[in-house]
Parts: sequence; C-alpha cells; structure tokens
Amino acid sequence: MAAQGTNPSGASAFFSGQTLMVATVYFLPVLVPALFGWMNMVLAVPAFYVLRVFGTRGGTTLLRNGLLLAALIALLLNQMGVFLFSLTMLPLGYSLDRSAALGEGPARAGARGAITLAATWIIFWTIYGLAAGMNPYSHLLQLLDTGFTQTFEAYKSNADLPADVLLDLDRVITELKLLIPRILPGVLACMVLMTVWMNMVAGNTLLMHRNPEKAPWSGYSGWQLPDQVVWLPIVALVLTLVGQGRIRDAGICLLLVAGLVYFFQGLAVFIHLLERWRVPRYLRLIFYFLLVIQSYGLIMLAVLGISDVWIDFRRKGRDDQAGKD
Repeated sequence: MAAQGTNPSGASAFFSGQTLMVATVYFLPVLVPALFGWMNMVLAVPAFYVLRVFGTRGGTTLLRNGLLLAALIALLLNQMGVFLFSLTMLPLGYSLDRSAALGEGPARAGARGAITLAATWIIFWTIYGLAAGMNPYSHLLQLLDTGFTQTFEAYKSNADLPADVLLDLDRVITELKLLIPRILPGVLACMVLMTVWMNMVAGNTLLMHRNPEKAPWSGYSGWQLPDQVVWLPIVALVLTLVGQGRIRDAGICLLLVAGLVYFFQGLAVFIHLLERWRVPRYLRLIFYFLLVIQSYGLIMLAVLGISDVWIDFRRKGRDDQAGKD
C-alpha cells in the first residue's frame, strides 16, 4: 500500500486549492503548448507527488477532480488530443508510487516505470492509429524523411553555398535517411528511459525538499545500477561488431540504450564526486553546462558510469557514512 496520509481539510473538495493546482499543472500544456508543451514529459511528477503525500485513495480523488477540470478546459479549447496524450503519464506516476510503497530501489522502480510507460504509449498510439487510419510508426518515418528532404532543399536554394558543400550535405542526408529507420527503435526506447528518469529525479527531489519523510529514495548521487546490467553494453557491442542486418541493427539500438542508462549512473557518480570534494554550487553549474555543450561530455559520463561497476567511486562515501553510523 502507498503511504496513506490523512487528507488535509478540503483536499477532496472539487474546488479545493489542491484540486485547482492539479488542474493548472495539467491544462497549462494544453492552454499554451508553445510555452509549456515541454511539461507533457514530466506530468508523472504531480501524480507521483500527490499520491505520496495524500496516499493512494486521497491522491486519486485529488487527481480525478483536477483532471476533470483540466479536461473541461481542454474540451472548451478543442485540444482534447493534447490533453489525452498528457494522461499517458498518469500510469507512470502510479507505477513510481507503487515501487515506492514496495520499497524498491531506483533501478527496479525505473525498470517498472519504463515498462509501464512504454506499454501506455504503445496502447495510446495504436488506438490513435486505428482511429486515424494510419500507422503511427510509418508516419513518423515518413515525417523524418520529408524533414530531411526539405532541409536539403532549403540549403540547396541558398546560392551562396559552394557546390562541394551541397554535395557533402546531400551525402550526409542520404546516409541519415538510411540510418534512421535502423536505429529509430533504439531512439524511441531512449526517449522512454529519459522520460522515466526525468520524472523519477524531479519527483524524488521535490519530495525531498517539501516532504522529506515521503521521499522513497536517497539523493540522486547515491543511485546505482545493479552490476548485472553491465552485460547489456557487452552484448550490444558483440551484436554490433559481429552481427549482420537486423541483428546488427538490434545491437546498435541496445548500444544506444546501454549508453543512456550508464550516462545516468555516470552523472550520479559525477555529482557524488563534486559533493565529496565540496565544489561550490556555481562551479558545479559551470561543469554541468560544459558537459552538455561538449559533444563528448555525454560519452565521458557513460564511460564513468560503466567504470563505476569495477572501481566503485562512491565506496568511500558509503564507508564514511557507515563509520558515522
């Protein structure tokens, strides 16, 4: 069972402050998608937070009331499609709350959440495709192909570009058109993992700051993958190097997924080291910015994450904590 906190006075009332807050969070991406569209990817956070703070029953009532108000606004704005997609994040919020109630660690909770979100999105887009009479996956590939073609045509119409530059650009775009269908499953899987990761980190951080007794996990710097996951990049690398055709494509997709999950671990190790060395906050922000803008920064963090399996950079911190206890 999730934490069954006692509902504050008026929490279940339809027009309570909490209900209006939930409604606001869910209708902002519908009201101003150009400005708040990014919120669609973190809408499991309010659900997770509400369920942890008010308990499963009280949280569900609060979410129901808030979502009904948001749905009414979406209906009036003729934006029900956008609103319905935002609802696909709700199962992830419930999944994270369930994992927290069971005492699961971040890795297991993330795996459960990824399966939940992937299944939810597959169901949503399958129903959407049946209703629209098209295949969403094929439509996405067609949109990407058209986008590449339009990009090349835009550059081609620029008379200032030399012929050799246009030739190189044409070759790159042609190669991308051939590559994208091969790696798109891996890219979509990475999108699922990235979405789950963002919601877990944001939700747990919010709870640690506002309701620390409800936070299910420690700070992000202590999150760690099971050692057995190291077989994922090993298998992916073998399939990529020795496989042919679809097997090699599967290896590339697995390699993308492995690189991302070990980027998560590498980032946790990096944050832990900055905390251990007591690096000032403004310098940390500079380091984070440099990692983002450098093309090799993400790769370095992924390598750091894999190295942590054998070196265990955070062992000293755990030993120090054990000594204090």
